Amino acid sequence: MSRLLSRAKVALENAEHNYKLISKDDCFLDACCYNLQQAVELSLKFLVEMTGQQYAENHDIRANLKILNRVDYHVSNEAELRNKASTLYSWETESRYRESFVAVISDVEEVFALARALVDEAESKIRVETPG
Repeated sequence: MSRLLSRAKVALENAEHNYKLISKDDCFLDACCYNLQQAVELSLKFLVEMTGQQYAENHDIRANLKILNRVDYHVSNEAELRNKASTLYSWETESRYRESFVAVISDVEEVFALARALVDEAESKIRVETPG
């Protein structure tokens, strides 16, 4: 099995750590956003793999949701993920490279909830698919 879910969990853990430090430096918020994006992206790619499909080899959240939908798999909070897809896509690059990057804390907190739910869903998929 791939390491996508493990990487997603580490990215979520890193985001939580970064978030606690944002009062020290804005760079921690930048890192938090990037890690949240990675947690969502990697969780979706894991779920795509679990359905036996090839995931989209890009950072487009909607592309992997579309692949899941084609095999009639719908993630929880899918509508919310679709609504945040553009934000997440911008976080992947802009949080690391753009000096003018700014994140809205309410968006960050909303994505935390979505990322946690998605990681939990992916973990539950392993428990269902793995015998014993």
